[in-house]
Amino acid sequence: MNGRTLVALGTTLALTAGLTGASVASAAPSKVTIKERQKMKMKPNRYIQDGLRWDKDVYTVKSGGTLHVVDNVVSEGPHTVSIMRPQDLPRTAAQMMSCKACNSLIAAHGADPNSDAPPKFPFLENGTGQDTPPNMDRPGDSALVGEGKKNESIDLKVTAKKGTTLHFMCLIHPWMQAQIKVK
Repeated sequence: MNGRTLVALGTTLALTAGLTGASVASAAPSKVTIKERQKMKMKPNRYIQDGLRWDKDVYTVKSGGTLHVVDNVVSEGPHTVSIMRPQDLPRTAAQMMSCKACNSLIAAHGADPNSDAPPKFPFLENGTGQDTPPNMDRPGDSALVGEGKKNESIDLKVTAKKGTTLHFMCLIHPWMQAQIKVK
């Protein structure tokens, strides 16, 4: 083989591998796991920096698939997975402290801001309390996960249409925000 043949063969193999990899990568999983992560910094009399967050910014799942949400940092209390309209997500500290949409869903969960008691409704379907996990497909769908035991989890079915992007956050820790791309 001469040099041109080797280059052509190498290019063909690279393109074939790239196309194969692209087709595999484009398939959305039917189950995706969402976990939290935490890293804190503190400087006395100056600041505390809380790095509590979801482990990814964007999750991809098939329509009809499942979100497996795990509360693995027990010291931070429970979390919610609450679908929000993008314009309702707080973007500044001031918005976070006075988030009207957040407060509305927190109240719908039956939480008393003056008490450490658990919410009355662990699940909301379009902002209304219920006993079963909601289908995650629109703003107001919300579920509570983790009430004090490490690695508590919940499975939530994603019923939004293919091509939808769902924005979600934790109502208890409103800086924890991410997206779900429905394929």
